[in-house]
Amino acid sequence: MRGGAVLCLGALLAAAPLRLAVAQNAPAAGQHPTLQPPAAPKTPAVPQHPAPAAPSPSAAPQRQPVLFSADEVQYDSQLGLVIAKGHVELSQGQQILLADTVTYNERTDTATASGHVTMLQPGGEVVFADYVELRDNMRDGFLKNVRMLLSDRSRLAGNTARRVAGNRTEIRRGVYSPCDPCREDPTKAPIWQIEAAEITHDKQEQLIEYRNAMMEIDGIPVLWTPYFSTPDPSVKRASGFLAPTGGESTANGYRIGVPYYMVLGPDKDATVEPIYYSTGGEQFRGEYRQRFSNGYWNTDGSVTFNSQRFTNIDPEPVSGTRWDFDTDAQFALNQDWRVGLDSFRASDPTYLLRYSLGAPSDFLTTHAYAENFGARSYGNISAWTYQSLETGVGDSVQPIVAPIADYQWVSEPGALGSRLALDGNFMNLSRISGVDTRRVSTGGEWRLPFDDVIGGQYSLVAGVRTDGYQSDNLQLVDNTTESATAGRVFPQVALTWQYPWVRQGTGYSQTISPVVMVAAAPGGLNPEKIPNEDSQGFEFDATSLFRRNRFPGFDRVDSGQRVDYGLTTGVFGDSGGSTRLTVGQSYSAQVNPNFLPGSGLEHRFSDVVGKLTVTPVPQLNFTYDFRLGYDDLASHNQTIGASVGPSALNFGVYYLDVATISDAPTLQKVKQITGVVNTTLTPYWSLQLIGTFDFSPTPSSIVGQTVGTTELLYNGVNLTYRDECIAFVTSLTKSGIRSGDAIPGTALTFTVVFKNLGDIGTKLASFGGGQ
Repeated sequence: MRGGAVLCLGALLAAAPLRLAVAQNAPAAGQHPTLQPPAAPKTPAVPQHPAPAAPSPSAAPQRQPVLFSADEVQYDSQLGLVIAKGHVELSQGQQILLADTVTYNERTDTATASGHVTMLQPGGEVVFADYVELRDNMRDGFLKNVRMLLSDRSRLAGNTARRVAGNRTEIRRGVYSPCDPCREDPTKAPIWQIEAAEITHDKQEQLIEYRNAMMEIDGIPVLWTPYFSTPDPSVKRASGFLAPTGGESTANGYRIGVPYYMVLGPDKDATVEPIYYSTGGEQFRGEYRQRFSNGYWNTDGSVTFNSQRFTNIDPEPVSGTRWDFDTDAQFALNQDWRVGLDSFRASDPTYLLRYSLGAPSDFLTTHAYAENFGARSYGNISAWTYQSLETGVGDSVQPIVAPIADYQWVSEPGALGSRLALDGNFMNLSRISGVDTRRVSTGGEWRLPFDDVIGGQYSLVAGVRTDGYQSDNLQLVDNTTESATAGRVFPQVALTWQYPWVRQGTGYSQTISPVVMVAAAPGGLNPEKIPNEDSQGFEFDATSLFRRNRFPGFDRVDSGQRVDYGLTTGVFGDSGGSTRLTVGQSYSAQVNPNFLPGSGLEHRFSDVVGKLTVTPVPQLNFTYDFRLGYDDLASHNQTIGASVGPSALNFGVYYLDVATISDAPTLQKVKQITGVVNTTLTPYWSLQLIGTFDFSPTPSSIVGQTVGTTELLYNGVNLTYRDECIAFVTSLTKSGIRSGDAIPGTALTFTVVFKNLGDIGTKLASFGGGQ
């Protein structure tokens, strides 16, 4: 529970006493007197409004001016009383006190206010009370029927409030709620509130405590606790227990965890959580975060004891210790240099999936880097290592890249707008078992854009790149293994032409632009003694059609002569709708053997690639990426995405059909479809439905043949209630992913989030799966 009003109230009650003096001349009828700072006593011009004696300088320090206005002011010199009545308003600095009557007793140093008492605080909080009494140098005080409106519109009320020693504020029979009152019936209980026999705010300890507290939801008591505490609003972070977690699953049994948050300093904190699984072992999770003046460091991980694991290859369970570790750090050394580390590791391939510690992945990476940002250049030195999460693929064949260095530089525009660009690369790659490679690459290109007299746009690029390789354990075509040294010089010239046409219609405009690129380079230049490490997984689509070198990385070059041609067109409505289409093809003078079957470039005529985007209105969006056979226009790759409807009712469908990538055997043919429905049932209730299914062919019992199957990957239903003070989310999900001891399962969960109190999450039921 946040207690901002309690803190601000304490600041008001702890204010030093103020000696009030009435102005020399009494106000005329209808005017309000104004309080001034202490002054030497003078005989008042109007006897019925005498001025009190001024305090000596040693009695009270100099204070801010105090102003007040009232309908009537009385002073009793014998009793030492100053009484202000009727629409009394006192202000000092940013604090304002409103009341029907305010009385100050000089002899007892006691000030009282009664009748519609309102105190406005600098932080935006407002305190209401029927009666306020401040005494003993205003260190002690008493309020009756107190009500507080906090800066975030939360509400706190109590029968009485007492201030002790200028530090401690005690509210008796208090009630707290951040919920707005019911508009139809403000006396009705809010959605939730906390009633406590005593609410105590200690400024020195920066703590708000609740004793004998009961939480009510819609007026129904649901949770009682003899004591709990929260930090006061002045504390951004405080150590303490967080909401416990719980659940049940077939893989891990019942689960319970109690996280604890620790503040280690103004720039760092940590969270630890011991978790007990009835059949999944004992787990300890932790997270550490630290911020520096020039960077950050985040680390989290877990260790699980007595966890039995098995794989699809070795189904015999093995009990032992399992773990994961994830760290991310980045530091700016100066204005030009930055260093960082991003590392994720796990004890075995199925640990993360079984305990739901990360999204499904085929591998984990560790990346350390240093990068330089120049005015017209960029440099990077990195090291990479990989951990396989695929069953049967060991880490001994994974590459260790240390170091790999890149540098790019671009010149200022030269004559006629031309630019010169230079780049360089060095790589050292090794494996425990497999090919080791060292590479040095340097290159440069000159680019000149120009136009012709009829509107044609041209771009001339001339470039050259040199590569040198030294490899060990290189396997050649004849299955022999040797150490080899190889090199190449790759010159290439390309000229791109496009001729944009624009047509302005009524309420719309249309563009059509044919594009042609001619690229020429020597043939070959990809000898077998140059290993292919970073040019695998090539995918030919509309985005790579007009690239001079369509291979990613450095190890393969797009040699030979070719012509790329295509068309881009679009229709754009004045109201914002649009339809855009890009389609094209490539023709090569000779077949490039490095484009393997299935790549779309294995023939002289390439497959036809394109992308269609239709957005007639913001509530409708359709995209279609495709690759069609050059001879029969049969679909080879396609991705379809569509969403329709406003936020109140939105439908989305996403279809993926990707053929096997020939030079990346682990990337098999994929056919998947995902559907999503989002709807707002009421201003407070919303619903989401989601499902993902896989239609990829699987090997049949007949060698060389496959069969089509439909396999569930994931589906779920999420129901959410959310208003100004509470959020309730419940979800029913089912996963069909299976890998070793990570098995498919269904889970029913709910999470309740109370404003200013945090969240309570509990897994009601789970059948199979992780967690």
